[in-house]
Amino acid sequence: MFLVDKQHYSVSDVEKLTGIKRHNLVYYDLEGLFSPSVARSDSNIKWVRRKYSVLDVLVLQAVAELKDKGMSFNKIRKVIEYLRENHDLEKPFHAALDGRHNVRILTDGTQAFYICFNDHEVVEYLKRGGQYMLIDISDVAFDLKEKIKALQLYKRKKEAEKCKLAHVSSLNAG
Repeated sequence: MFLVDKQHYSVSDVEKLTGIKRHNLVYYDLEGLFSPSVARSDSNIKWVRRKYSVLDVLVLQAVAELKDKGMSFNKIRKVIEYLRENHDLEKPFHAALDGRHNVRILTDGTQAFYICFNDHEVVEYLKRGGQYMLIDISDVAFDLKEKIKALQLYKRKKEAEKCKLAHVSSLNAG
């Protein structure tokens, strides 16, 4: 099982994992669209370290997917608000992250938002007609896990290089 509650990520890490720029992450937090759940901004402090959980990063990755598909900020806000109000925002993402369900968001980008947990549900909504955008959260979760593994490997290598340089420096100094 993927460690959901133990890991947290800085704004820099989230930018690398999702492609969402730092200034957009800060804007999402300040505008109340999406705030980090581990450590968040405080209006009394000018500089704040935001820390995001794995679930936070997965939601933001889905936001990035919607943005890449041409959805406007206001429509993305509606999707997040809908999920927050009707599905306890984290539940469908947690189900996708731990592999319990194939979770998909189906939306027309305006008023229709659906959470589907299987192909049959997707087909039933599509039978109603209209144009829909489909975001497969399970696929996004799988890709995110791979990106997290790559980021962790990169950080371990950088740390090993630092240690090696520190060791060489201490040998040269002595």
